[in-house]
Amino acid sequence: MSALSPSWLPVFLAVAEHGSFNRAAEVLLLSQPAVSQKIRHLEARLGVGLFERTPTGVHLTEAGKVLHRYAHAMQWLVLAAEGHLAVPDVSAKAVRGDLRLGGTPSLAGECLPRWLQAFNQVYPHVLLHLQTATTPHLVQRIAHHALHLAIIEGELPDETEVAYAVLRELNFRLVTPDRPPWNQVQRLPLKAVHDAPFVARPLGAQTRRWMERVFARHHVHPRIVAELDNPETIKQAVAHDLGVTLLPACFLQDATEIHLHVVTITDVPLRRYLKAIWAKDVPLYPLALAFLETLSGEFSQLEEVIQRVRHPDWNMLYTLLGRARRADAASTTP
Repeated sequence: MSALSPSWLPVFLAVAEHGSFNRAAEVLLLSQPAVSQKIRHLEARLGVGLFERTPTGVHLTEAGKVLHRYAHAMQWLVLAAEGHLAVPDVSAKAVRGDLRLGGTPSLAGECLPRWLQAFNQVYPHVLLHLQTATTPHLVQRIAHHALHLAIIEGELPDETEVAYAVLRELNFRLVTPDRPPWNQVQRLPLKAVHDAPFVARPLGAQTRRWMERVFARHHVHPRIVAELDNPETIKQAVAHDLGVTLLPACFLQDATEIHLHVVTITDVPLRRYLKAIWAKDVPLYPLALAFLETLSGEFSQLEEVIQRVRHPDWNMLYTLLGRARRADAASTTP
């Protein structure tokens, strides 16, 4: 009998995706020893180690990464065999599964809810999980396969374990209270914020590090009066005259409604980039690919990315999802 009997699948995936035997046991409603025993039994049957045990958790070995790639495909093929996907009148509304996404706090409050709603309209029976965290933490979660896809703003390390696609440029603006003297100007040099009260992101946040590099390069030193981790809270703090801040222009559509004034910095380019990231070492999960497809209407460059990241091992699954979307589109066309 094959070592890869169906019973190992949910246990292996849970440990791989949570990086912990204890957390996998909680999710599966099993005891931790039972989960460990199942993994040891699977490793013994295959004759390879699948996980490296470390003080910070468990991580997939090279053999584990290979199995992880096929485990997701097997999970989807089981769904197809049960009729969730591979039926003559297949519909995207019949697709079931889980999609684990990540986003930085700024995006979680601004863009991601809209994107989640657009995806849910096409795939209403896919359970969406969203984790908000700083960019370094999201990169780590992606690299350890705990998330399928994440949307971040900002920089990645030169040597990174994730692949990425740039979605758009983020141009930052100076955001001030809607009162004199700030609201009497539309354009200012960066030195205008020197010694001004400034509402910043927390220490350690990528945005904070980026701002500090920009300020230091131009010998500008604002006076930090508050450290807040949520852009909506930052906007409200500025509106209540706590200080000024820098935020992406795309986050400021409601600026006048909440009594903010937006100023363009004239002498320093203040830009970062919005990126989608995913693991390099496994094929992009089909539902993550489907999520990128829902974004491609807004970010046309994703169409080329989507074609490039399709993996031949998963062609059947991509075909099923494509057939489902086309069937739904045809059913809604007058």
